[in-house]
Amino acid sequence: MKAVIMAGGKGTRLRPLTMQTPKPMVPLLNRPCMEYIIELLKKHNITDIAVTVQYLPDVIRDYFGDGSEFGVNLHYFEETEPLGTAGSVRNASSFLDETFIVISGDALTDFNLDDAIAFHQERESIATIVLTEVDTPLEYGVVMTNQEGRITRFLEKPNWSEVFSDTVNTGIYILEPDIFELIPAQQVYDFSMQLFPLLLEKHAPLYGYIAEGYWSDIGNLQQYRETQFDMLDRKVQVHIAADEIAPGIFVENHTTLTDRVTYIGPVYIGAHSIISPGTVIGEYSIIGSSNQILQGTHIDRSILWDNNQIGPDCELQSALVCDRNLIGQRTRMQENAVIGSGCTLGPEVTVKSNVKLWPNKVILPSSKVHTSIIWGEQTMHQLFRGKGVYGIPNSEMTPEFAGKLAAAFGSILSPTTTVGLCSSTHPFASMMKIAFAAGLQAAGIHVLDLGAGTTAVCRNSVQTMQLNGAVHMRMIDAQGQDHLLIELLDSQGLPLAKSLERKIENAFWQEDFIRGHVNQIGEYRQYNYAETDYMQKLVRDLSAIAVLPHPVFAVLQYDPHDHGSFIERFASQILGHRIILHHNGAKGYEEELIDTVMQTNADFGIELGRNGQGLHLVLRDGTRISDEQLLALKILAISKLNKSVCLGIPVSAPQIVESLVLDSPLSLVRTKENNRALLESSRGFLFNPLLDDIYAVSLIIQAMMTESITLEELISQIPYFYTAKEVIPCAWHEKGSMMRQILKATKHQATELIDGIKVMTEEGWVIILPDHDEPLFRIIAHASSETNAERMISNYCNQLVRTNSPLRK
Repeated sequence: MKAVIMAGGKGTRLRPLTMQTPKPMVPLLNRPCMEYIIELLKKHNITDIAVTVQYLPDVIRDYFGDGSEFGVNLHYFEETEPLGTAGSVRNASSFLDETFIVISGDALTDFNLDDAIAFHQERESIATIVLTEVDTPLEYGVVMTNQEGRITRFLEKPNWSEVFSDTVNTGIYILEPDIFELIPAQQVYDFSMQLFPLLLEKHAPLYGYIAEGYWSDIGNLQQYRETQFDMLDRKVQVHIAADEIAPGIFVENHTTLTDRVTYIGPVYIGAHSIISPGTVIGEYSIIGSSNQILQGTHIDRSILWDNNQIGPDCELQSALVCDRNLIGQRTRMQENAVIGSGCTLGPEVTVKSNVKLWPNKVILPSSKVHTSIIWGEQTMHQLFRGKGVYGIPNSEMTPEFAGKLAAAFGSILSPTTTVGLCSSTHPFASMMKIAFAAGLQAAGIHVLDLGAGTTAVCRNSVQTMQLNGAVHMRMIDAQGQDHLLIELLDSQGLPLAKSLERKIENAFWQEDFIRGHVNQIGEYRQYNYAETDYMQKLVRDLSAIAVLPHPVFAVLQYDPHDHGSFIERFASQILGHRIILHHNGAKGYEEELIDTVMQTNADFGIELGRNGQGLHLVLRDGTRISDEQLLALKILAISKLNKSVCLGIPVSAPQIVESLVLDSPLSLVRTKENNRALLESSRGFLFNPLLDDIYAVSLIIQAMMTESITLEELISQIPYFYTAKEVIPCAWHEKGSMMRQILKATKHQATELIDGIKVMTEEGWVIILPDHDEPLFRIIAHASSETNAERMISNYCNQLVRTNSPLRK
């Protein structure tokens, strides 16, 4: 059998390690990652190997040559332009005239390839994907198979709500040459995104083999470190090219070990390295070849490549140092600091945690380096979360952060396009809007400042003024304190697609964006009528309220410091004098609204939260309408418009809502819980009633007045239903495994996989939703009785707890 090693990756997430080194050549215990793959193939008697190269190909050729030194025959196939994963293999088709295996040169594994090949042959498969189970599947392709191993579904880099399994694509494939008939020549073509979906569509024999053993995709700096720690711990069965001179102390030949050096294993010391007396080499330290480490230096959990000189009395804590660096005396490198190749750090320099220096930088003596120089990279958390980008004001969210995010956003836009900026009335949000504007202008993007407004106002401006995108900033409550939320919208006013979020994240962490020429700075203009435009359109759409008899009498409670004048204007223009305006108290408790409604004998009470959202309704007797009732009420009110429109509703919406629109031209489409999915599925609305509570409350009042009925009578038209909810904590790395276990347990039941796992029963349904932002699951059950809903919620909560014993209900 022949093999293809895919070795063309740039490894952008590993920068600065890969600035001058192809990703397959990044060293693991002082040998290129690809060398371990060649050894694995040779171990399974696969010695005729094609190598696809594209980025810095000569580095790979110069090291491996024709492969004879490594006991194999290497044949190189270079892409002048990137062809995608399948396209690059298609480029080597002249060599691949029999069953062959495709494997990445930048991953580490000890899988038994013979077992995978036997599985492929027994199934008479045209393509077999080697699979493995991982704790956190978000960055991989999740694959589902039936009992025979035939692939039934896969998702490339899913959201948590789409993680139906923790079984993922390792990028190792066993293929028949017939596959080339489906791959176009000299075109960009991808295995996961194009070829495998095509095979699935054609019902071709496409199988997944779940391998046992170790597999690690060296995709980011953290994984790069942990993989080598795993090697030292013997978690992966690979050859370590050094002598174990003491338990956990691995030393290559020609290394000078002097007295009075403390080694705390496991450690690895490369050839020709000199370690001076008085030095401490702490656990999980990996020293490459020809390094000189002078006296008094303490290295702990750090990785050094080749030819570095570390001055005396330095301290390296969980640092990563590439090759050919000169480090001055008494220099301190804090946790996760990364030093690119060829840097010079003067004496007594401090490199702070998570700082990265790109190659060939010079740092003056006694400097404290707080930020990455030239380019940076993401560390532990995602930039975009469920709601958008958010964090603690003046801590995580600073003017510098806003400018950098703006530049990253500008990097995905064409020059001279126009982006609208809008914010809440909060001073911090307004200030951050100004900082964001500067970042866009520096990238050559024109800015239209829309002033203060809600997200709905901002979305309306994008649509009516045909902007190329927009950004809205506002304060939200998260984890018991104020956070700034930044929402990025596309040219339709929708939250950005996930693919664009990924591009912005990459540009942000790598600072891979272009600053405009000084004569091409984006223009800045102000537009002071965004709220007026919104209100005029709302008045036109709801003009029927103004002329109908039987006015309602309501109390409207709101925060005067958050779009207070806008809400007052809404109350005046839409509801006239039939409303009492009431400010939130110190904490905005709903008890104040209930008291006011009952004291004034109002028909009902309305509370609008921040951003004109967070609608709560209180009946005249003080009863608060539940969130599920309110959603059903909104849909009922929309149905009474008698318009042929389509409304996207969340998959967790009550099961009775479809019955509310049976006699209406309104159609409902259940979709994912996120705002983009809801907006994309809704057609025919000036505003979206599920995401614009000012519009929603207007529709509810319009429905009441059209039929001359009270709010209680309108609600009575909604069939009875009951909702039960529960939250189950879950570690991030356990979510995929738990989803797989739930899906396995429900394989004989009717399920939907629109968002999370929705299980239909005779009593109703229950949905299991992994949260996007928190390490937890949300369980929601809908049924016609309280008993049934509580029983369903209890069953699935217990099942989730049993699936993973550390969970606590």
